[in-house]
Amino acid sequence: MYRASILLLSGICILSSGCASIIHGTTQEISLSSNPSGAKVQADGNQVGETPTNVTLKRKTDHVLLFNKEGYEQEQRTVMHVISGAVYGNIAAGGLIGWGVDAATGAQYKLVPETVNVELQPAKAGSSETKTQAIQMSTEDKLKELEKLMKDGQITK
Repeated sequence: MYRASILLLSGICILSSGCASIIHGTTQEISLSSNPSGAKVQADGNQVGETPTNVTLKRKTDHVLLFNKEGYEQEQRTVMHVISGAVYGNIAAGGLIGWGVDAATGAQYKLVPETVNVELQPAKAGSSETKTQAIQMSTEDKLKELEKLMKDGQITK
């Protein structure tokens, strides 16, 4: 009797848990890189590191990644959540409860792409990146830059 109770309880636990929740969880690691490397990365507005790096994101939603490096244009990428094949395994096995668990936790999704590599483009004159750099320059640095431009013949007195 005790053995039958354990088998029945085990069967109920297996059928009521989500297949995808067990197999790959509710988060996914995404690999991030840039050329040149060393770009600061934000995921959904939160600083997550510098390239190359890995970031762990929740599977339940799309995510916006911003790549910033001084002297380069900001790049943005979207990591999207799509239905994972594990959902079909739940449905085929008759695990509607398991599918419900996976849907509620977000485990039924996978994030694509799994690897994000961006080619950073040099900042153009007058872009927000170069304007930000000019604002951050000290008065002394600005004067030195003007002297250099005058010496190179690009500006006059």
